[in-house]
Amino acid sequence: MALQSLYPENTTGHNVLKDFDLVAANSGGSITLGGLIENLSLKSLLTTCFMDESKRKQVFSAVSLGEDLENGIYKLIGIAPKYSTADKLTALQKQLPNFGSTKMASIPGRIAQSVGRSPHFVIIGFDYDRRRATFFRSNLKSDAASTASPINPTLAEAINASSTAPIKYFDAPADIGSFRFWDGAIAGYNNPILGAVVEALAGKVPAEDIQVLSIGTASVRRPIVPKNGIDDSGVMQLQQQSSPPNDLQELAGSIIDDPPDAATYIAHVTLRQPIPDSNQPTPTSGNIVRMSPMIQPVQRTDGSWGPPIGLSVVDFNATANLDVDAIEQADVLKIQNLAIQWMADKVPNQAIRSNSENFHCEIGHSTFSQAKDAWLKLKQTS
Repeated sequence: MALQSLYPENTTGHNVLKDFDLVAANSGGSITLGGLIENLSLKSLLTTCFMDESKRKQVFSAVSLGEDLENGIYKLIGIAPKYSTADKLTALQKQLPNFGSTKMASIPGRIAQSVGRSPHFVIIGFDYDRRRATFFRSNLKSDAASTASPINPTLAEAINASSTAPIKYFDAPADIGSFRFWDGAIAGYNNPILGAVVEALAGKVPAEDIQVLSIGTASVRRPIVPKNGIDDSGVMQLQQQSSPPNDLQELAGSIIDDPPDAATYIAHVTLRQPIPDSNQPTPTSGNIVRMSPMIQPVQRTDGSWGPPIGLSVVDFNATANLDVDAIEQADVLKIQNLAIQWMADKVPNQAIRSNSENFHCEIGHSTFSQAKDAWLKLKQTS
């Protein structure tokens, strides 16, 4: 939906991709990238890959667990896997008939034949056995890579590896040859911006020439209710009791929390972009534009908190409480509404850096329209 605001909805994937030199993706973003590489129109990509419940449930195919003691314990504490990794690969291959079986290294050449030029691609996974990030690159001679023999999976294999969230989501790591992979978020790359920036810098691109469009899939942030306090607003976060089941649930969901959010700020500093000082009250920005909805309350002038104008208290909590694997139609419609309100500037945009107390934007753009205008201006100067 963010891309549809930047391009006409019938723009094809290859015509979007030719505007960039490098595209990095992880997890759900790798599925979007797959649709762009498949050359779907933006309208078709949205309806086919995300809004079609039957196709979602082919990718997120329910897995049946046995009734042994181990699986019974997993179910009891809420971390039993729900989906089949093998079925996900089959569905991805089916939904990407033209490029799904194409090796990563061959993709840019095929796109260039279609529209004259192509970016390179990086899709990120987490090596299950070596316990470190793996970058599936279309540029097998990247200066950012080590001298080890590169892995050159098919597009569908790379997406499958990058989108296999572990523990309570998928039942097994994704296989590529003799290697096994989990979601790249495990390595801290749920937001892959740092991987992309390092890739460009290692390729000797001057920092001042790097312009980044970072599109995220929403984050939740709430002020914490003090211990034994009361939430009169209905939108604050109560402190949860620490216990092994609760802590395991928190750990399973932590892969999409602060480390990837901090990555945008680290990339901003790495590229030597402006940093506001204490005497500069207005937000600053630079060559990185972050577009991502923030499901967060807004602080009123009297210090109290309330939902953003685009969401009621009920809608705010229903959206904030969605799990990362929301696939039921009613839940996806909540996400679609979030995006609509975000692009209407009725839900905040994620800052690159914000005040942790009042959530005010310090670096970046506090609304979607500001971020969109900033990107279009950068694009005109490139």
